[in-house]
Amino acid sequence: MAIGSNPVTRRLFIGCMGAMYVCAFASLYPQIRGLYGKHGLSPVHNTINEQRYKDLKWPQLWSEFVKLPTFVVGSYWAGLNPAAGMELCCLVGGALAIAVTLFDVACSTPVMLLLWLLYLSVYKVGQVFLWFQWDILLLETGFLAILLAPLRGTRKRSGSHDGLMMWLVRWLLFRLMFASGIVKLTSHCPTWWGLTALNYHFESQCIPTPIGWYAHQFPEWLQKLSVVGTYYIEIAVPLMFFAPLRSLRLFSCVSQILFQVCIILTGNYNFFNVLTIVLCISLMDDQLLSGVKHKKISIQLFTSVFGHYGGKLLSVIRKLACLVVIAITFYYTGQYFNIQFQLQPVTVMSNIAFSKEGFTRAVTMSVYATTVMGMLSLVVEILYGVIMSVREPCLLHKLISLASCSWSTAIAVIMFSISLVSHGRLDQSFYHSLPTNIHSLQQSLNVYELTHSYGLFRHMTGVGGRPEIIIEGANDVNGEWKEYEFLYKPGSPNGAPPFVAPHQPRLDWQMWFAALGSYQRDPWIIHLMYRLLIGQKEVLQLLAPPPFTQPPRFMRAKLYHYHYTRYNFSESLFSQSGGWWSREYISEYVPVITWDTPSVEQFLNGQNYLSGSKFKGVHSDLEDWLSWIQDNITQRVTSTTLINSILLSILLVNITKLYFSSR
Repeated sequence: MAIGSNPVTRRLFIGCMGAMYVCAFASLYPQIRGLYGKHGLSPVHNTINEQRYKDLKWPQLWSEFVKLPTFVVGSYWAGLNPAAGMELCCLVGGALAIAVTLFDVACSTPVMLLLWLLYLSVYKVGQVFLWFQWDILLLETGFLAILLAPLRGTRKRSGSHDGLMMWLVRWLLFRLMFASGIVKLTSHCPTWWGLTALNYHFESQCIPTPIGWYAHQFPEWLQKLSVVGTYYIEIAVPLMFFAPLRSLRLFSCVSQILFQVCIILTGNYNFFNVLTIVLCISLMDDQLLSGVKHKKISIQLFTSVFGHYGGKLLSVIRKLACLVVIAITFYYTGQYFNIQFQLQPVTVMSNIAFSKEGFTRAVTMSVYATTVMGMLSLVVEILYGVIMSVREPCLLHKLISLASCSWSTAIAVIMFSISLVSHGRLDQSFYHSLPTNIHSLQQSLNVYELTHSYGLFRHMTGVGGRPEIIIEGANDVNGEWKEYEFLYKPGSPNGAPPFVAPHQPRLDWQMWFAALGSYQRDPWIIHLMYRLLIGQKEVLQLLAPPPFTQPPRFMRAKLYHYHYTRYNFSESLFSQSGGWWSREYISEYVPVITWDTPSVEQFLNGQNYLSGSKFKGVHSDLEDWLSWIQDNITQRVTSTTLINSILLSILLVNITKLYFSSR
């Protein structure tokens, strides 16, 4: 059964996209002032120049919007400073996203378009704290949700041509997972080639979870086998997404969901993994979700040939074919990774049994092959849409359906074509062989973030220890230095790793990246220390309560390497260190500074961070209202509590609606 005739699946996908927007907007909203406000770490008014946009007329403003598609440029027209404009985008986006999760009428093209534009608006001015793979994945998926949503939100069945739009979602899921597996090996990272990446991953990831500590204790043979499993799920299983056998698609769906759940349990990756699970809805159908079965042409054909037992015979053949395909993938996985079982002691030996040169050739072949696979699958979906349109009983319905199918085909072909530029980055020969007009089209649409290249954990960091920046303050340069704790990232060795997802603490996340380099590469960290020295309220709210009642006179930053403690079976839950972490001092990261150090002020002025004092801005009743919401609602609960409370309320309302509708 083609996915175009699955209205329940479509409604589930759009509703879940609403939930993803809820997570994204609700997570970002409380952090805007500290990150993008007048005295924030990366003031947004540096991106949205006041003099450039304030006096623009409508035609000029539209021209600027095409170049930089963000509603934030209209903040001055609304009597708001740009940071307040970002807050308004999040509030409106959050309210619309909640409506999408609750009401069928809100699951429409205009609403999904507005949600996409609102998130694109904050993304375009978000700078270093907002340009992550999950943000671009949300935008790319959100654009496909616009195409998939009906023009008017109704309970009517979806058109057969809607399968083309859902096919694009499936193709995005394929590109995401396949590329994530391939780049781990094309990077030639020794840990991925040695199957030892998970020996370091659980303690070196951005924000670990408590379960990650336990996963780190697994024996090495199990860690290596888990890496093999990662390759299997990210490289082999995605090839089943386009299989003609429904059982294979469902097997790949379940595999991907279980894989994402394991990642959610062992690491805090905000809404990224949940969004990947939402993409997996493209592998489902109404028969799975609601039990509604449709007569298929293949079943009718077998019934006509073999009589009453034709349907059962076809079912047996399909199940056997599915088992054979899965068995073949298991077999070759065992061969390529030289998997050997040993009983005494119980262990599984594994190592890569292919060469880097051989893998490079295989990547080239696979990129061409998967492109052909995608083309053929798309053609099949297009033909299905045409056939179902022709089978409409009424001539008017046929014409409308064919017109809609033609439009959907054109959109699908364009989206597939420009996605090949991103997909082709896995192999340079394929990338350069693409027609120049496809490159040009992709480049011209790039400003709208429609397609992207993905590749998670290309290189494993923290092999010698998890690098962490510890900021310290003191009132005397020779006196007692006290550490500033962050809300979520590791600090005190005794501090337990938290569960944060689906919230993303963007400052904590960037601290992880900053620890991999220097403050010259990430100058905002000097700005962070400066704001702590002057006691900037908006920035302090991004951290745990400070160790000083008044801002300290001096501040410095040190670089440490953190390691998980080891499980002690004989004495207690933790090792003798009595905490979750052990750490060792590595080097000075930022020397001692004060807020009035001339070199610090010169450095920050060079980065345009202190332009807030020169920013005139605007003020209005709307801005006072936004400030009231920030001060009286969001600052009273943690971001994680806020998001989870909203999601739980949405879930309870939908369960209640489902209960009463079924009575």
